[in-house]
Amino acid sequence: MIHAEADGLPGLVVDRFGDVVVAQLNSAGMERLREPLLGALDDVLAPRAVVLRNDSTARTSEGLPLETTVARGAVEGPLELVENGCRFAADVIAGQKTGWFYDQRDNRAAVAQLAPGCRVLDLFAYTGGFGVLAAVRGAAAVTLADSSKPALALALDSAQRNGVAARCHALEGDAFATLERLAGERARYDIVVADPPAFVKSRKDLAAGLKAYRKLVRLAAALVAPEGFLFVASCSHNVTQEAFAEQVCGGLSRARRSGRILRSAGAAADHPVHPFLPESAYLKALLLQLD
Repeated sequence: MIHAEADGLPGLVVDRFGDVVVAQLNSAGMERLREPLLGALDDVLAPRAVVLRNDSTARTSEGLPLETTVARGAVEGPLELVENGCRFAADVIAGQKTGWFYDQRDNRAAVAQLAPGCRVLDLFAYTGGFGVLAAVRGAAAVTLADSSKPALALALDSAQRNGVAARCHALEGDAFATLERLAGERARYDIVVADPPAFVKSRKDLAAGLKAYRKLVRLAAALVAPEGFLFVASCSHNVTQEAFAEQVCGGLSRARRSGRILRSAGAAADHPVHPFLPESAYLKALLLQLD
C-alpha cells in the first residue's frame, strides 16, 4: 500500500489489491499529473487494472469533479485481500474510500490478540476488519454493527471466507441507536471496538464532533464487561491527540468507568507522518482495559 498526503488535504492515495491498484487523486496538482501517474503505476506495479476513486469531497474544494472510473483493464465483483493472515472482501468500486482502510492494520492485530474466548462488538464495522479478524483469532462470538447493508454483506462474506461465519452475525442500524438499545437489553461484551468515520470533517465541526466522540465512549464503555477492553479511534485530522484523549476521559467519567490505557497508536507504518504536517497524524487510537 502506498499512501501520501499534501498540504493538509489528501493529495494522493494509492492502495493495492493484488494485481489491481486503486488510486484517489484528491488535489488539483495530482489531477494534473493523472497521466504521468498512470504511466508510473504501469512501470512500477504493472497492474492488470487501475481504478480511480476520485469521489472524495476533498476534490470539491479544489473545483474538481467527483467520479469513479476504471482507467486500466476491468474489475468485476469484490476483490480479495489478505491482512494479518485473514481474508477479506473489498468493493473497490462502490465501497468507502478505496474499498479498504489499511491504516488500521496494526490496531486490528493488537485487538485480535485479546480476542480468544471473548464476546466482541465491532461498531462501525464496515466490512469486518476488526470483528472478522477477532473471530479468526478465536473470539467466541462477534457482532458486526454498521448502518450499511452492503458493507455488512461483505463482512459476512469475509467471515465465510475464513470459516468463522457461525460465530459472526450482523446488526444493521445507526451506531448510537444500536448502543442505546443494547444498553437497554443489558448486553455486555468482553471487547468493544468503536472505529467511526470522521466526526470532524472541517474545523467548523470541531465542537459538535468532540461531543460526539465523548458520547460514543460513554455509550460504548457502558457495554464493556468488567476487566473487558475498549478500542476507540478517531480519523479526524482536525482533532489533536490531546483533544481526543480528553473526550475519551470525559466519556469514561460519564459512564462511571475507569481503567488503564494499554496502547496508544496511530496509523500503520505505510502511512508516514510528515514532521511539518501535523494533519498527517490524523489517526488516533486508544486501547483500554476497563475496571
